Amino acid sequence: MSPPISIRHALVIDAADISKLIVSTSETCCFSEAAPCPDWYRNSIQTQAIATLIASESMVFLVAVHEQAMAGVLAVEGKSSIKYFFVHPAQQKMGIGQLLWQFAKNSGTFGETLKVRSSLFAVPVYERLGFKTTEPPGCFNGLHFQPMVNHHP
Repeated sequence: MSPPISIRHALVIDAADISKLIVSTSETCCFSEAAPCPDWYRNSIQTQAIATLIASESMVFLVAVHEQAMAGVLAVEGKSSIKYFFVHPAQQKMGIGQLLWQFAKNSGTFGETLKVRSSLFAVPVYERLGFKTTEPPGCFNGLHFQPMVNHHP
């Protein structure tokens, strides 16, 4: 039997582990040689940038820890926008994302409407969570995304 997955609010000291998780998951799931990770995005997910966001009063960062390692992260800005929602590739399809989602929902992290600029890879995940596309896919400085919204998440 595997150890339980724990969900908790992130601490600034978690920033390096969260950064590593986002970088590795982004590289595996969102980028390729044909569509590499833009430098501006890579800079925005470095340890110091993540630490600043964790310390921000407008952000809620939740983390999932499994076997003493960072397994997932969900960051919500102003109760209305998902900033980051990643599960480590080796731990996907284990229910970690669902646990993070339920914890956020049960703790009042979400407002009445939740928006996300989903990676194209993650669109099916967001659809299972009740999100609907709001317009065609877009691209911002080399980062492709799908605008989505969830009313009453």
